[in-house]
Amino acid sequence: MPSKGMRNVFFKSPSPSRTAMIPPASPSCTFSESLMDENIEIAESLITKWDSTNVSSFANVTSLFHADPHEAKQYLNSVRDLQAAMQHLVTENSSSEQIVAAQNLMQLAMKRLEKEFYQILSVNRANLDPESVSARSSRSSEARSSTSDFEESDESEEDEFRFGTELDDSISDVERVSMIAMADLKAIADCMISSGYGRECVKIYKIIRKSIVDESLYHLGVERQISLSHLQKMDWEMVELKIKTWLNAVKVAVKTLFYGERILCDHVFSASDSIRESCFSEISKEAAISLFGFPKPWQSARKPGENVSHIGPIRSNIRPLA
Repeated sequence: MPSKGMRNVFFKSPSPSRTAMIPPASPSCTFSESLMDENIEIAESLITKWDSTNVSSFANVTSLFHADPHEAKQYLNSVRDLQAAMQHLVTENSSSEQIVAAQNLMQLAMKRLEKEFYQILSVNRANLDPESVSARSSRSSEARSSTSDFEESDESEEDEFRFGTELDDSISDVERVSMIAMADLKAIADCMISSGYGRECVKIYKIIRKSIVDESLYHLGVERQISLSHLQKMDWEMVELKIKTWLNAVKVAVKTLFYGERILCDHVFSASDSIRESCFSEISKEAAISLFGFPKPWQSARKPGENVSHIGPIRSNIRPLA
């Protein structure tokens, strides 16, 4: 990830004007400079085409990754080339007009990618449920273990799937959509992180995925911590029912919910160990505290002589998380 100083050079200019164009290179420019100029021009054509700040444009109501996956890949490559060109320009002349113009293009590109990232996460809430993500992980593991070519990178495998060369009939429609969404999210995250916009990307991810985890726990019957006085008024039949509900919720949360979220987070943010660790922690921390904080108040609330045998399985359900 670029240093804070480098990002300040690149990304702190005023909002770009849609009419601003990259200044032409001088006649005496070197081959390397000509190549950088060409990269910037190519990036400009794609980035301005998909400028989401233009409220009246086709790009404002259309998803790039959904409408044209191949052009989406070209877009990401152009952003990387633009970043390389900017780094080259900084070493040559930090006051160059080309740097300012390239900087404006980068800002437009990041706004577009933020929008695409949000749309993919939002539209695929159901397709990126923990069960689908877990199934995707199992299928990938089986595929890797059954092939003799262990040198092939994960990125190559994702490209093959994303662009249609390995769409076998054994993959369900839901799993297919899930795999495509995961590949797109990872590609966008990689690009934004390498461009110095990892924080913006992570912020969107945390908001959406945390809401999914919280909603899942709610549907599993996990309640927010109940007051001790309220618990003491419950009869034992109600206590037994709530304990059974909680034990079932723990099993699902351990084997599917948190496991699936961990897989998704590790996949999307594989470019940064620190980001994926902090991201998963913030998404799951509150839910985990709510879930695993359940036994303590129940044990405190039980009346003398009451049967507590149903609380025995608690440790065996928590142990797999250790």
